[in-house]
Amino acid sequence: MRQPPKIVEFEITTACNLRCIHCYCMAGKKSSNELTTEEIKRVMDDLKEMGIWAFDIVGGEPFVKPDIFEVLSYGKEIGLQLMINTNGTLVDRRIIEKLKEANPTVMVGVSLEGATQELNDFVRGKGSFEKAIRGIKLFVEGGFDPVILHVINKMNWRHFEKMIDLAKKLGVKKIYVDRFIPVGRGVQSKKYLDMDDREWVAAIEHVRDVINKYKDEITFYIEENITGDPCTAGRSHASILVDGNVVPCGHFRYNKELYMGNIREKPFSEIWNSYDPEKSLPLPEVCSDCPFVKSCYGGCKAVSLHRYGSFEKQDIPLCYIRRKEKGFSLKSWGW
Repeated sequence: MRQPPKIVEFEITTACNLRCIHCYCMAGKKSSNELTTEEIKRVMDDLKEMGIWAFDIVGGEPFVKPDIFEVLSYGKEIGLQLMINTNGTLVDRRIIEKLKEANPTVMVGVSLEGATQELNDFVRGKGSFEKAIRGIKLFVEGGFDPVILHVINKMNWRHFEKMIDLAKKLGVKKIYVDRFIPVGRGVQSKKYLDMDDREWVAAIEHVRDVINKYKDEITFYIEENITGDPCTAGRSHASILVDGNVVPCGHFRYNKELYMGNIREKPFSEIWNSYDPEKSLPLPEVCSDCPFVKSCYGGCKAVSLHRYGSFEKQDIPLCYIRRKEKGFSLKSWGW
């Protein structure tokens, strides 16, 4: 039996009031095949028994889901730690009060793509910045400890330090940092949001420097596609899609060959324990004799597949940075 995952992400709905241009699931319209409330509860029971650390509810926008507070309340009832990721634009005092009643210990994340209206609204839509800021303020006032969810892209990476300044002004003490990957609507938007490998190196190094500067003031949750640590997909993380299909990472939602199973056919625990990430998400051959292979395992698998088209390619910016940090010659890179 495998170690249980640390976090299981759950795409509770694809319905959303926004149409973000980087959205991995192209959220907007409700899926005709969403899991029922009882199906969700069965999954939660299974995950609680497995001993996972947290069940991360994502969308779409979870607060448009009619049964969201019932789901949150059930998490409290069985003692399962929940997280909820929202765009924040629908949050009002009524939602805050219902959330406090349903599950006062839920961990809340609010998405922001920039510290200014211009940067954020380019990705998330006109007016979304002002509404998200209002939502964050309401979470803080309501006694929650919200996390700003921030995805680094071509347009915003140079302004990352301003995001730290905004967080502090809002009374936010935690920031989650991810990296743009061209999936879903992101495929059509990559000319605005993606970068070549050299610029990604500069962006990642800059973001790391800013994080290091403020690490004593802000708690950062940083994805491996920025830290350079081994990819957690299928190893300590999995995602349950809106229709019950399980994937090692949500970025693989359109890659049916990578589906691990469906919770409508068998329990998540059975799917997880029968899955072998070494076979499905192999180490790139180019990495096999690398002295750093154990520290990165080729980098982010979603980057390999969606930026380079194959798991045979390593995450090149992270590879370059690690070799540079370790003092290896980079002449062969031609940079």
